[in-house]
Amino acid sequence: MKDASQFERLFLGAGDAAGPGAGAAPPVPVEASSAGPRANLFDAVLGLAVRAVLIVQMWSWSRANAALVDDPLSWRSWVTPTDGLETAARIWTMGQVDAGFAAVLLLTAATLASLSLAAGVLTRLTGIAILLGALWHILFILPEAFTSTVAYLALGLYLILRGAGPLSLDWALARLARLA
Repeated sequence: MKDASQFERLFLGAGDAAGPGAGAAPPVPVEASSAGPRANLFDAVLGLAVRAVLIVQMWSWSRANAALVDDPLSWRSWVTPTDGLETAARIWTMGQVDAGFAAVLLLTAATLASLSLAAGVLTRLTGIAILLGALWHILFILPEAFTSTVAYLALGLYLILRGAGPLSLDWALARLARLA
């Protein structure tokens, strides 16, 4: 039993002391199930497609609502809102929050979310942010545009439930964590 897995070393041959089913063969891993490599290809393509749609939408929205970047190395120049976004933020927050702060927060969230999706890191958290943003939009900002906002609800839910897919840092880090 030189090549025995940790499961086999711990449980095979231990008899009834190891618990029911301990003498049986180890369970078949999920990767070796009937899903096969085609499922990983499908997950990779679908994960990339979902991320690409959201990256394009959020990056273009954040750049359209931000002032011109005069210093690319300064983070503040990337999240300086236009006057129109501040006015909209004042309406969206119903005067409960400082409009300038809300506008900067929105720009920061959209910029960081698009960068996060591009790298494929923290995608489930980004999915939560997208889902909450879509809910806010559908409830308070433009309820009559719910048909287009439902698509973002679905994309956010997909990211929460499935993650970024095999072609992401999240997937690679999860695989490395399983090896440890």
